[in-house]
Amino acid sequence: MPLLDIRNLTIEFKTNEGWVKAVDRVSLTLNEGEIRGLVGESGSGKSLIAKAICGVTKDNWRVTADRMRFDDIDLLRLSSRERRKLIGHNVSMIFQEPQSCLDPSERIGQQLMQNIPGWTFKGRWWQRLGWRKRRAIELLHRVGIKDHKDAMRSFPLRVNRRGVSEGDDRHRPCQPAASADRR
Repeated sequence: MPLLDIRNLTIEFKTNEGWVKAVDRVSLTLNEGEIRGLVGESGSGKSLIAKAICGVTKDNWRVTADRMRFDDIDLLRLSSRERRKLIGHNVSMIFQEPQSCLDPSERIGQQLMQNIPGWTFKGRWWQRLGWRKRRAIELLHRVGIKDHKDAMRSFPLRVNRRGVSEGDDRHRPCQPAASADRR
């Protein structure tokens, strides 16, 4: 059974001239453990699809689908608030502009530790600071950053797989930040 299963997702906007289709019958399936990216030209609807899945829509939107299920829960039957809560606790997104993901003036380690919410912590209160640092290191390793000491001390635009950037791998430091609130 797929973790995310969407069939014929259509997103329309109400305008003065009537309804305009922005996304027309998109289907996608994501199984547990898979990592997928929505790729397309600017204005092709990538962000609209993500917002529709998350329930972050506006009053002039009409979102329809034959099926939109997450972990066997029918997202179409949930209110926008319920959908945002469910998706917000289970899905991470990295948007296309990595520069806006992290504050370029603050070190990565500090930002990662700040993004790890307390509700994911299991243990005594005095262990929290050490736990957040260990969790931040674990997240860096998970996305392939090997030199966590250097990466934790670095600023976002200086990091790649080894820890210090020589090339243009600007999405890499956003990946652990996006998954910081997962267990």
